[in-house]
Amino acid sequence: MTSITGTAPNILQIIPRLDGGGAEATTLEITKALTAAGGRSVVVSEGGKLSDSIIAAGGEIINAPVASKNPFIIYQNINRLARIAEEQNIDILHARSRAPAWSSLWAAQKIGKPYLATYHSKVHDNPKLKILYNSVMTRGVRVIANSEFTAARIRAVHKIASEKIAIIPRGCDPARFDPAHISDADIKKQRAAWGVQDGEFVILCPARLTRWKGQMVLLDAVARLPGNFRLILTGDTSDKTGAESRFAKELKARALEAGLSEKLVFAGHVANMPLAYAVADLAVLPSLDPEPFGRTAVEAQAATLPVIVSDAGGFRETVREDDALYDSDTNRTGWRVPSGDVDALADKLQTVTSLSHDALSAIGQAARLWVMENFTTEKMCVQTLQIYQLVIRDYHGA
Repeated sequence: MTSITGTAPNILQIIPRLDGGGAEATTLEITKALTAAGGRSVVVSEGGKLSDSIIAAGGEIINAPVASKNPFIIYQNINRLARIAEEQNIDILHARSRAPAWSSLWAAQKIGKPYLATYHSKVHDNPKLKILYNSVMTRGVRVIANSEFTAARIRAVHKIASEKIAIIPRGCDPARFDPAHISDADIKKQRAAWGVQDGEFVILCPARLTRWKGQMVLLDAVARLPGNFRLILTGDTSDKTGAESRFAKELKARALEAGLSEKLVFAGHVANMPLAYAVADLAVLPSLDPEPFGRTAVEAQAATLPVIVSDAGGFRETVREDDALYDSDTNRTGWRVPSGDVDALADKLQTVTSLSHDALSAIGQAARLWVMENFTTEKMCVQTLQIYQLVIRDYHGA
């Protein structure tokens, strides 16, 4: 029995693919933290655009068909992962998705290593077969939840003890989103690219273009908004075939019907989100379903951008709303409105767009401070590495 107390561990992170997404970004962030602490991050996946970044951060990539839900391949992956973990001298198998989690669990049991998982996504409470399938995320020595909301859902659906759940909120790098690092020239260029006119109030919806993210509700709400504004929707407008998605077509038709076509911009995939936030006056995230965490709201606040979000899920933890006056002493970082309520969102938009520049700026500064105190990548990584050490100590009785 080997104790690694006082040293950074060797972690096998198992994730289906390394394309864009919160779980993938966290995989990279933990890789950087492990490498900096003297440990190792070995990532098993089917590859993706973040693979090069993982390697550049000091991580190692091993390709395997871990995205498959085929029972035969899942069974084959048990031996694959067990062999990899032994060859790489792995201390913990850490699954980040349900598809490869069963293989990870059984591989860990086979070689006598601890297994844990991070519950990044929604915790479904039906049907029963899905609950059983998803329960693999909670069958390790610990389960990491990305918010209090997710933890509560895990307890309610999977009936596990609170002490088995480690709540580690997602984070962001405040320096990356600091508007002080963005030049006026770049802001002017981006405003021109989006057709923003002088005096327009820019409303940004930084979300994937999909129905449950609530863009249609937002469109209906801004249709009632008086004054000079421009609505920017991020997210790819194409479907898997490369053709324009049905939802994008519906949004364009609704905008045309409401007379908003000239005020609406489909920005597509935006690589430089800090610049997008710098161009905007307000971010709106009107998700119809509760967000398990809501990373984009945190990033917007880190960019000193006030936010309006749905009053549900992780947003209740990441966006602070109080009854303070809109002055320099406010603790408010944004506003929450009932999910799917067009009237409430329209009313809130009218209130916010009528605030002075100084009032919005004060709220934005409070928002950035709130993120720096509670939702940084550094804090998330420190807490995760601490959990790794606790798991190894408890598992081996060190």
